[in-house]
Amino acid sequence: MGKISEIGEFGLIDRIKARQTHPDEDVIVGIGDDCAVIRRGEILEVLTTDCLVEGTHFKSGWLTMRDVGWKVLAVNVSDIAATGALPRHALVTLFLPDDFTAKQVDEIYDGMDELSSAYEVTIVGGDIVHTIGPFAISVTLSGTCERDEIVLRSGARHGDLIVVTGTLGDAWLGLHYLEENAQVESDAARKAIEHFRRPRPRLTEARKIIAELNPSSMIDISDGLLSDLWHILDASGVGAVLDAEAIPVGEGVMEYFGKRDEALSHALSSGEEYELLFTLPKASEAKIDRLADELNLAVTPIGTVTVKGEGVKLSSKGGAQLLEPKGFDHFKRA
Repeated sequence: MGKISEIGEFGLIDRIKARQTHPDEDVIVGIGDDCAVIRRGEILEVLTTDCLVEGTHFKSGWLTMRDVGWKVLAVNVSDIAATGALPRHALVTLFLPDDFTAKQVDEIYDGMDELSSAYEVTIVGGDIVHTIGPFAISVTLSGTCERDEIVLRSGARHGDLIVVTGTLGDAWLGLHYLEENAQVESDAARKAIEHFRRPRPRLTEARKIIAELNPSSMIDISDGLLSDLWHILDASGVGAVLDAEAIPVGEGVMEYFGKRDEALSHALSSGEEYELLFTLPKASEAKIDRLADELNLAVTPIGTVTVKGEGVKLSSKGGAQLLEPKGFDHFKRA
């Protein structure tokens, strides 16, 4: 079994992680997480990197170059936010084909400037290279937080609530409309397309959640609810039961399918949502509604953390079914 299409993205990450032979006592979290966490004296530095590649993450006509600039920085800010840190400094690498124009580069930076102004990120450098392949852009972002503010994937405990912000499935729907070049007639569909093009990192929301709800673990939903929940469960050594009726499905997705069962299936696996998925002690449950009102955002308990041997189950009126991780994998695309 040597092909990466067989082992998949996360199997490949595990393989790379196994090569780590020079441990550093200042590294709290290393390879395998969305962010690395490193001690820097009295504070923690958080590092993440992500990229957009034309043909893999988007196609010409789906996003303007301004959208690309916004989105590539936004997805990195989302990773930083999910740890409880504040984003600080970004390095940007452009991979430019021959037919790219200076105006397109300006538009990319216009989009990044919009995002960086809204989230107080400073672009401090990077690299520009020629490519014979498609256009691509990569961002490495740093952030900082106090030691008592950091939230990792590995803190979920048996009995904790599983909670998600916002609604799910809208990014899938937006991408679907763009892929099919379908006519968009409703406000919900237009919002879904905007959600895919210009995700809004939940930075303020993450800080409030940490301050008021004391979450035991947190991640942003980039690969899909089930896939990202699995990352938390695996890191924490626990299982989960999800309530099918509680999972918040986006208005546009419900409108598109008409039936909740089909809409729910896509909400469970839709990537690029960039909502927050977190666990917290049941003692904090009474504070959720007040925080949701304060944030003007749905904050929904969707399940409970169980023991590891139980896996992940979806509970509904028809009983409980065992689920497998389902979401985006760069190599196991089928």
